[in-house]
Amino acid sequence: MRFLVRSLSFAILLLFGWVTILTYPTFSETLPNRDLDLRSIMDLAEKNSPLLTALHSDLESLFYKRRQEGKTQNPSVLMDYGRRTAASEAGPEYALQIEQPIYFPGRKELKQLLVDNDSKIKEIQQIEAFNSIRLSSLKFAYKYLVAAEKRNHVKERLRRLSLIENYIRARPFFTPQAKTDLFIIETKILALRKHFNDLELGAAKDFESMNLYLRLDSIPTLRIPYFRDGVKFQFDEIQKKAVSQNPSVLAARGELEKARTELRLANLEKYPDYTVMSQVGEDRSGVANRFYDFGLKFRIPVWDQFQNKVAAAETNLKSKQDRLTYQETLINTSFKQSYLDYEQSKMNLKLYGLNQLDRIDKDLNFADLEFKKGRIQLVSYLELENQLHETHHAILDAQMSHVETLLSLLYIINEKDILGVLGNASQTFEYQPK
Repeated sequence: MRFLVRSLSFAILLLFGWVTILTYPTFSETLPNRDLDLRSIMDLAEKNSPLLTALHSDLESLFYKRRQEGKTQNPSVLMDYGRRTAASEAGPEYALQIEQPIYFPGRKELKQLLVDNDSKIKEIQQIEAFNSIRLSSLKFAYKYLVAAEKRNHVKERLRRLSLIENYIRARPFFTPQAKTDLFIIETKILALRKHFNDLELGAAKDFESMNLYLRLDSIPTLRIPYFRDGVKFQFDEIQKKAVSQNPSVLAARGELEKARTELRLANLEKYPDYTVMSQVGEDRSGVANRFYDFGLKFRIPVWDQFQNKVAAAETNLKSKQDRLTYQETLINTSFKQSYLDYEQSKMNLKLYGLNQLDRIDKDLNFADLEFKKGRIQLVSYLELENQLHETHHAILDAQMSHVETLLSLLYIINEKDILGVLGNASQTFEYQPK
């Protein structure tokens, strides 16, 4: 009976264990969603970026540094004890002295302002890194998508040409013309295999570039759109935004403000900090007496009035002003070039529209059928097939060029609502790599 009860208990525990194992979420279930859209890509890139974590830590460090600069300096305490002889009578002598250093008015606030300037520059760097990571993750996701689609297209070409090769070999009468066609098709297949290997290598590299930001352990399914038409921007509006919001310009302005604070701080150097002193003591040798005194201690700027430090700060301020002017000019030029590139990419997007992909498939099917019926020659078939292949690549290249120029433009104007801008473009999810 006891054995039966123990066996039943063991069976129940075993069953419970199996149920727990089957119902407990496995590691694969806890992995990030493998079906990634634009938002998922950016969210993963932000989450997995050590750079953003490092910049956050830098800001936290500056927060504590500012608090430290606001602290009052610690007092100094001097305790003295000894014996002294006066009027042929010896006795003890002791004294207690306290010194409290005090900043010259305004110096502590300027030091805190200097840390604030550093914090603003670091915040700009954080914003720049934030946008750069999001835009770069999208760019490499599109590069991988296009590379994978090109690879798959060449794979399909190899399948078609292999069928043509088998068709030629299967002809009942192997004429010199058929033999020549076979040589041509074999050479074409050999070149395509090399092309396929190159594209496969390129796709693998693009995946590694994308995975630098996403950190996935397997290749995801990218549900990101191709574009039928681009976004229409108002040139004057986004040009002003580029000059006023670009991270490089904002950083240069932050450096200029920091240089102004350093100049103000340098001008205060000739006004020294001072120390409040107080001392109390007693002398019991000879005639006993007690004493108490109070005073100030400070440096006198006789030999060094810090003119060189002020001159260096003034020169640094002028340098930062010139750098800001240069940066604004540079960004203005870069913006105009990027805008021209983007407008050109929109024209190519219309020239090589996505609707041509359907026509390519229809033309290839037509060529396959007509060649097998003997109505077109192999040379014509291969020429048409090659032209359609180049058109297919040109369509994908137009998509990639459009994405790259658009993201470059968004980076220059420091656009934070990336999804909102992409949502204003005419998109389609119809064409995805299989």
